[in-house]
Amino acid sequence: MGRKSGFTDEDVFVWLADHLATAPGVTVQQVSKGTKVSVGSIYHRFGSMEDLLAEAWVWAHERYRVFMTKTLQMDGEAGALRSAVKSVRFATLDRPAAILLFAVPKRFLVRSGISETNRAKVNFENQTLADEINGYATRFGTDADSIDLAVIQVPKAIIQKYLPDEPVPAQAEVYVRKSCKVILNNPIHATDDMDA
Repeated sequence: MGRKSGFTDEDVFVWLADHLATAPGVTVQQVSKGTKVSVGSIYHRFGSMEDLLAEAWVWAHERYRVFMTKTLQMDGEAGALRSAVKSVRFATLDRPAAILLFAVPKRFLVRSGISETNRAKVNFENQTLADEINGYATRFGTDADSIDLAVIQVPKAIIQKYLPDEPVPAQAEVYVRKSCKVILNNPIHATDDMDA
């Protein structure tokens, strides 16, 4: 029986998420065997293993960024709380993308040697989410570091406690909401005396 001639990028990315959730590395041969897509087709579509991994990260990050955009464009504490909780919901609703984004270190997926096209995609994803956070912080009247910590980093840390081994429990939303409120009420400022 021959290898699949027709496949979607998502087929490959979902397989990668499942594989990388349990194994520290991957080869093109393993991707081919796991997806039933020929090695030649993988190279033809992605160019290299480095570019395949980078495109998997971009796919996962774009899904996350789009999922978060509406709440990040809201104002006030309610918008931040909803955004923080949405991070947790993303881990349940889009598990493969969440595994690639939260459970696999970015440095493993985005390496040196990727194509300029994929480097531009990675930069776009990073900058677009940063712009959303900066815009929210400006509207909220606080610093971007506090918003990033409350809405992205703390939920990410809580998600990492569970993924990839088990589902993220509903109770995680409560922890995220409480943590977010604490951070929003105690923002980080560059002029704060860290020794006080």
